[in-house]
Amino acid sequence: MKRRTVWLATTAAALGAALAMPHAHGQTGKTLRRVGVLLFSGSSASQDLIDVLQQNGFVDGRDIVVDTRSADGRTEGLARLAAELAALKPAVIVAYGPQATQAALAASPDVPVVALLNEFVEAGLASTLARPGGRVTGVSVLNTTLNAKRLQLLSELLPKGSAVLNLGFPGAVSLTRVDGIAATASTLGLVSHAATASTPLEIDAAFATASRLRVAGVNVLGSPFLHGQRMRMIELAAKARLPAIYEWPVTAREGGLMAYGPSLSAMSHQLATYVVRILNGAKAGDLPIEQPTRFELVINLKTAKALGLAIPQALLLRADEVIQ
Repeated sequence: MKRRTVWLATTAAALGAALAMPHAHGQTGKTLRRVGVLLFSGSSASQDLIDVLQQNGFVDGRDIVVDTRSADGRTEGLARLAAELAALKPAVIVAYGPQATQAALAASPDVPVVALLNEFVEAGLASTLARPGGRVTGVSVLNTTLNAKRLQLLSELLPKGSAVLNLGFPGAVSLTRVDGIAATASTLGLVSHAATASTPLEIDAAFATASRLRVAGVNVLGSPFLHGQRMRMIELAAKARLPAIYEWPVTAREGGLMAYGPSLSAMSHQLATYVVRILNGAKAGDLPIEQPTRFELVINLKTAKALGLAIPQALLLRADEVIQ
């Protein structure tokens, strides 16, 4: 059963790709409102966000212009890109990930931010989920909880007593839960190891560590950077013949063994809805932070076969999509 899911970066850049500058439509006498989009990584286009804006009367090139910036996974570029967006005087900024959100807030002290994050309250960006109270709202991806759930799914492929590597991005909120994940691993009869990566070379080193430790599988923790590097990890996992589970369902469709996470299409729709509400006068601090309600488990049997791995029938029956 196949379901179309659009991944995080794909959604964001849609704004810049599809909403043209006013001169392309001959609109010269009207001041258009601007939406800034700040990405830690990724730049592909999607129609989800465009559809919601246009359904609510914000027409391409007539009412709104969207400016998109991507740091391509480089933390050091975010401050400069956020400053570029701030100079354009946007009405709202859409930020993807904690690094992009913090950069947007620092560069634009008076601009509301619609964010896709793991934690809002613990990061000090909201008083409560129901009423954030500041100038940030958005959607929580629940990675703290889902990282442990992914480990549980991975454990169903491994013998009791196996060692696993939890690979995270340094400084991410989800990474602070590695000790908690270790406790989860213990309850599952697994031995937990931890590694971090913030560059492609560090990803290579993490997989070398996995081989040295003879782990039986890799749990890739939620992170915009690691998602941007997913093809590298898919190749490394294949080379090391290691089963791995990833954050977003699209990764399994692209060759990863397994992935479990929210419906990005639904989350993207919610982000766009919040942009519309803010453009119509709502305050970000009054808009409750949403949480995903739909999750997808995707299993790639082609990858399993290449790894010489048999997927339990009980796990296949629970999958939303099985790639033959």
